Amino acid sequence: MLKNLNGCQKWVDLGCGFEPHLSASKVNAFKNDLVGFICKYGLKLREPYNAAMNRGKIVEKWLAKVLLEEIELEAAIIESIADYNTADRHYQDTNHNKQAEVIPDMIRNGYEALKEYGKPTFPDGKQEMIECVIKSNKYGWEADAVGYLDFVYPEQGLVIDLKTTLRMPPSMNWNHSYQWAMYRHAKSNYDVKFCYITNKRIEVMQPTKSVSEILEEGNEVINKMNNFCFNLTPSQAKQCIPVGDNFYWSNNSLKEAYDA
Repeated sequence: MLKNLNGCQKWVDLGCGFEPHLSASKVNAFKNDLVGFICKYGLKLREPYNAAMNRGKIVEKWLAKVLLEEIELEAAIIESIADYNTADRHYQDTNHNKQAEVIPDMIRNGYEALKEYGKPTFPDGKQEMIECVIKSNKYGWEADAVGYLDFVYPEQGLVIDLKTTLRMPPSMNWNHSYQWAMYRHAKSNYDVKFCYITNKRIEVMQPTKSVSEILEEGNEVINKMNNFCFNLTPSQAKQCIPVGDNFYWSNNSLKEAYDA
């Protein structure tokens, strides 16, 4: 449900990929990768599967199996590499082997970081979906928001979001802070921590700002998103916004589809 977000509702009504709710990923895409936002939520163009994306999914998948005691740690590591290598969609990615090399130690480090919490819960064998309402008193709108939780520990009242990375960040960036604030808003009786894992280190982080402060910053982004969508259709936005020079746009097929 979107209330008084006429621009976002416009894109929803066009049926081009903008679902009638907000999410941290949607807000972050608009803030940090406008062309990516237009592609995914306005043109139904998806970023091709790549080695780094698959590495993260594989680590999380097999770490969960170990924590649930469905498989022993070292056996899971062997299976994880085989699983990773079945995704032949990214064999042409120059990072394929580089990402494969870090998977074993990432799973080991993740297990060391999370084993003390016991078994996480997965309703119906899937990530728990959260729902909440984001409101802006300043601009007079509200919207449903959804998200998906990595590891939930009800007995501890704890949510752990796993972030695998090749380089440990010095602190949480705004994207992750906003995601954290949305999760805390939706599960206010839970603590939420982000666990950053490289093949060498583990760091558990939380933002220095409060949930309300971060959500208010997010509301400013959402308001700009709404204005953007109100003023431009996806096809008009595509004609106005050029592709930036960053590694997200190294895939020529996606760039060609956008520029067509």
